[in-house]
Amino acid sequence: MIAGEQATTASRISDLTLACPRCRAPLVPDGDDAVRCLVEGDRFPNEDGIWRFLLPEREARFAQFMAEYAAVRRAEGRGDDDPSFYRALPFHDLTGRFVDDWRIRAVSYQALVNRVLPPLETRWRRPLRILDLGAGNCWLSYRLARRGHTVVAVDLLTDLRDGLGAYVHYDAVFTPVQAEFDRLPFADGQADLVIFNASLHYSPDYATTLPEVLRVLGPDGQVVILDSPVYRDARSGEQMLREREADFKRRFGFPSNSLPSEGFLTVARLDSLAAALGLRWRTHEPWYGWHWALRHWKARLRGRREPARFLVITGERAEPLPGGPPVARHSRATRALWRRWLRWRARLLGWDRFDRARLERVAGRDIVVLPGVFNPVLFRTGAYLAKVAESFVPLGGSVLDLGTGSGVGAIVAARRAARVVAVDINPAAVRCAQINAASNGVNDRVEVRQGDLFAPVAGERFDLVLFNPPFYRGTPRDDADRAWRSEDVAERFAAGLAAHLAPGASALVILSSDGDAPGFLRAAASAGLAIEVIAERDLVNEVLRIYRITAPQSSPLSPDGERGPG
Repeated sequence: MIAGEQATTASRISDLTLACPRCRAPLVPDGDDAVRCLVEGDRFPNEDGIWRFLLPEREARFAQFMAEYAAVRRAEGRGDDDPSFYRALPFHDLTGRFVDDWRIRAVSYQALVNRVLPPLETRWRRPLRILDLGAGNCWLSYRLARRGHTVVAVDLLTDLRDGLGAYVHYDAVFTPVQAEFDRLPFADGQADLVIFNASLHYSPDYATTLPEVLRVLGPDGQVVILDSPVYRDARSGEQMLREREADFKRRFGFPSNSLPSEGFLTVARLDSLAAALGLRWRTHEPWYGWHWALRHWKARLRGRREPARFLVITGERAEPLPGGPPVARHSRATRALWRRWLRWRARLLGWDRFDRARLERVAGRDIVVLPGVFNPVLFRTGAYLAKVAESFVPLGGSVLDLGTGSGVGAIVAARRAARVVAVDINPAAVRCAQINAASNGVNDRVEVRQGDLFAPVAGERFDLVLFNPPFYRGTPRDDADRAWRSEDVAERFAAGLAAHLAPGASALVILSSDGDAPGFLRAAASAGLAIEVIAERDLVNEVLRIYRITAPQSSPLSPDGERGPG
């Protein structure tokens, strides 16, 4: 049903129950062309055939972004007055102005239609309930509606030529809704498919936007990311954003960055989001032709940044990983051969010279590893934990990075956290972490302290604790060896963790099958801590697992570690 046909049943549109974007309470009809929240009193009208669910204070926040975006699109000559232009998209650009852009969109759409939709259509054997997020001029909503699906087109812009107002040009039925991604006006668990239509990269924070989408997605639903730029190296994405801002400043007089956004995706960021949100991603790389395929090699030969890839990425809720310690999956002989290969490669590349400083790159950041400091890339655990942990860091929150080593976890956390405390008992590691915090421009948010485990943060609580513990039992030979072995760190960590977690906080701990992971988990369980596996990686010679560990909410602890009343 189109918006104008919803008047008598305004609490539902396109077979979806509405909910207040402010408080999630159900909405009730308020006259012929509006709905109202009985809890907050907000009224949401249907104007010009478009449901308006953008809250007033949020509209003010987006005002400059929307004005600049519309100005750019007008200057570029987007849209047309002829309905046939819209109905021909994405296969034909009848204006001839953006033929290359629409050629890419057409290939992506065909990948969606050929690879993603058929299994869902076969499974449900009914029209799918689809949200088209970042619908723009509604071309995708139109195409999906013509396939017989129930579609809601969601966008901020309502422009007649290049926004939701363009719905009037189509001869298929769908519902245009003005709303923001982070406050969708729908009740929980209803959508079968949510598609980010060249739009996810506009999100200020994927770790906020995706949970909101998962809230409205049904238990067996899927998320699809179309035509957002993907890079292997975050530096290329950052360079792309700088180039784009400079180009916009030159052409339009403003950089078009009034609304902060993540701007691009990387494989590492997707992995981190998958672990944080319990998702399983699948990627489909459409064939855009030889010219497109050779762009990467041409860029390398010319010494330029890597060009973006445009993938069709699907996400669905993953089955929880089974609990327990990590278990090696390969035979002892295979693991031994793989270790020999790793040692041989390390010698060949000079990685076995621990008396030299090394420059590594982790999650888009350059990290110096001083002699006597645990190398997060060579030994893999530090880099893996840092990449996964990024999406768990609350925006503006506080993070404790125990056994920080080179400081890689603290530096990655500082992208999102307002305050990070990094602790290490090794003086060389403290110096190394301080150098890396300064060189990465986060020393205003990262404080490095020397000390043993929780001793340097007595009486302090944090929103997230990161810990890459020593994997082996035993007495360390020197300060550097403390990164590898300890006699009682598992028990002391388990005993002290709850006193340093803020309400609702958790710790992320990485363990290996090549170590005393069972002993660490037993200590945590004996202390009454809840343990959940959130990520796993099989490296052949060992299996790494990352655990989320929380303290019982029913037994709050005072900052001195004593049980609170009740």
